[in-house]
Amino acid sequence: DICICSYTPTLSALIRSRQTMKTRTTPSFAAIGQSHPGAGQGAVFPAVDSELKLVHELVPPNVKFTNISGDKATWAGALDALQQNTWVHLACHGKQDHEQPYNSRFAMRDKPLMLLDIVENDSPQAEFVFLSASHTALGDEKTPDEAIHLTAGLQFSGLLARCVDLAKHVVEAFYENMFQGLEDGGVVDCTKAAWALNRAMHTVKTKVPLEQRMVFIHIGV
Repeated sequence: DICICSYTPTLSALIRSRQTMKTRTTPSFAAIGQSHPGAGQGAVFPAVDSELKLVHELVPPNVKFTNISGDKATWAGALDALQQNTWVHLACHGKQDHEQPYNSRFAMRDKPLMLLDIVENDSPQAEFVFLSASHTALGDEKTPDEAIHLTAGLQFSGLLARCVDLAKHVVEAFYENMFQGLEDGGVVDCTKAAWALNRAMHTVKTKVPLEQRMVFIHIGV
């Protein structure tokens, strides 16, 4: 209630994130969602499509928006979207590999998008990513201080902010605060992410019972 929290996996990741803020590009927003992952990657995730629809409704009309779901949400489609867009909302199953953390992955239609794939493919335009997935910041049990997990991988690649495993209330409240005052045009600002998540969590307190709440964190600038 007093402080707005933000985290970083390493100081070098934070420094790199801030350096990328010196150059701003025309904003573009990609919503990636996979409700029917390929065999062996998890069960059907029925809430994904409605979540992407809600996000689209909340993104300002002056921001280029791309919906990547269903058959388009493949390994290549998701990786390309991460590389080509400044803002990304990703909704799918996440899986942390505790023994081989670089094999941690996001479930896609054909094959999973691995943490190693993300780290090896830089995202020079990236400013922001919102992860609506589980197991995205668990790390490695043997080396907990090295912060090798899905969220850290995205930040190492240039993506700045995240929160995890969210309900409809958090998505709606977060983006309403994030894009407040931009209905008639304006520049979207990723540095508002920590504040927007803080405001969203205050909203959740009045709508979601304590026993149903999950963990939501911001990592980035």
